Amino acid sequence: MKSLISMGPHHVEFGDWQEPRILPGQVLIEVAACGICGTDLHVYKGMPATWPVPGIRGHEFAGNVIAWADDVEGFQDGDRVVVQPLVYCGGCRFCRSGQSNLCANMVLIGGEQPGGFAERVAVPGSSLFKLPQNLSLKQAALIETLATSVHAFEQNLSGILRSAAVLGAGAQGIFAVQLARLAGAKLIAVSETLPHRLAMAQKLGATHVVNAGCEDAVEAILALTDGEGVDLVIEAAGKAVTRQGATQLLRPGGTAIFLALGAEPSPIDFMSLVPRELHLRGTQCYTDANFALAIELLANREIIVDPLITEMPLEAGAAAFEILATNPGEMIKVILEP
Repeated sequence: MKSLISMGPHHVEFGDWQEPRILPGQVLIEVAACGICGTDLHVYKGMPATWPVPGIRGHEFAGNVIAWADDVEGFQDGDRVVVQPLVYCGGCRFCRSGQSNLCANMVLIGGEQPGGFAERVAVPGSSLFKLPQNLSLKQAALIETLATSVHAFEQNLSGILRSAAVLGAGAQGIFAVQLARLAGAKLIAVSETLPHRLAMAQKLGATHVVNAGCEDAVEAILALTDGEGVDLVIEAAGKAVTRQGATQLLRPGGTAIFLALGAEPSPIDFMSLVPRELHLRGTQCYTDANFALAIELLANREIIVDPLITEMPLEAGAAAFEILATNPGEMIKVILEP
């Protein structure tokens, strides 16, 4: 079958890959749409990962059921589904305590296992969510990305949210803007260097935008709060400068949530953090409940995704990766279609 094959850093090829075998408990999916994740891009750029090379990436995907193992029930030919790509062990203490996103033995479909940058893929039936009729398969490919932001908000928010800053306006950042709006924030400031992404953030809920390539983002956002800082910062860029900026932007007692990966070392000023009683939180993926809520938010049109999407054929995947890595221009979320 035709697939986009990862061969190593800065090297992906469109070519033939072996057909998937349907193992017990698995369902065969005909992939309709698969998004390029920021993590895929980091690994493409050379970030260390345990994923096999060569291999098939892609963990943000949706498609149609076309076959299943004899021991699988509940599916019909043609069912429209989205894949929740985290495969949990179910037996470790994290899984048993409801923190499956921290599973000690987790593997990723599209990472350690073949993923959605292919015409077909076999996945556990337990990883599938059936889609409401009013969600397209293209829109469904963004559910995984949204679920990560949903988890960040649900895990870390308490009390009334009055103000938020989002650093980075890729898909994660723009989802964070929309979730901050749903959470009640009256001030939502966004920092980004790409004008198109700033415009999109403003269109979808940001009250203020700052081009970090032209002015000091920390100074500009602090000025909006008379120097006090914001309740919540979402760091969605994965860079040292934005991680440091996140702590500078918080009011005393505020919370910074770090969504983005990135291997760049990031010094933290603890002499500022401790007396201001700041809360710095990492956030790891999502649970099935977060995934289900993401589907609901999209189906109810409480979160908008269509303006973020650029569609490209799977055979153009190598070009898509290179563009995103070097000069994304107006691209925010690229969806590859086999």
